[in-house]
Amino acid sequence: MTKLTVICNDEETEARVLHGLHNDQEFSISGAIVVRNVRAEAQNFLNFLNKAIDKMPDVIILDMAVLREAAAIDMKRLMDYVRKFSSVRFIILGNRYHEQNVIAMMRGGARGFVQKDHLEEDIAPSVRVVTRGEVWLSPGLLGRVCGKLLMDSQKSDMVKSPTSEQLVKLNKISHREMEVLELVSESLTNEEIAHRLFLSNKTVKTHVRNIFEKTGVRNRTEAALLFTRYHQDIENHLKH
Repeated sequence: MTKLTVICNDEETEARVLHGLHNDQEFSISGAIVVRNVRAEAQNFLNFLNKAIDKMPDVIILDMAVLREAAAIDMKRLMDYVRKFSSVRFIILGNRYHEQNVIAMMRGGARGFVQKDHLEEDIAPSVRVVTRGEVWLSPGLLGRVCGKLLMDSQKSDMVKSPTSEQLVKLNKISHREMEVLELVSESLTNEEIAHRLFLSNKTVKTHVRNIFEKTGVRNRTEAALLFTRYHQDIENHLKH
């Protein structure tokens, strides 16, 4: 069972998170708190975090508003706590994201970014994805983050920019594998891809594994980057 800790900025967001998770027996809420004002509620918040360290959840669902305020007050202490939770995967909740900030947070350990507009439907799938060690990006965010990563991913240790050799290899994958790759680039899970393409989960997993082996990508983020670069090259070719 996946242990979760939930930290929100308001009761409505907390209620929506818990509602999105309540039907899943695979999740256990080990702690939840609403922090409206980090400075005013600092001691209560720190006590909660210290208890969370003792319980050590698998995933922390963290409101961007709380994170931003905590960083503005005491970045050093915030980073100390991030290091204490080094084995934990973070999912960030926000109304909107700037791709540069998302990449910075990914380098700091965040693995999921859920937009509050889609909170109820996305929270449970995002927890499953990050628990597998993968990255969850809301579909509207994925293209912008991929575009930014394509420009400066050489500076990142987390992902590698697609190579010309990988692009050549991509031309050799099957039509069905290309369909699966496109949906991976849209941040769909294997289960969602199976439903969309009328395939079994096992078949989708086989296709994803084949794509990784044939192209040399190491994870779904690199796969999404590769498809984005491929799509951009096609569009540039058509323009000329």
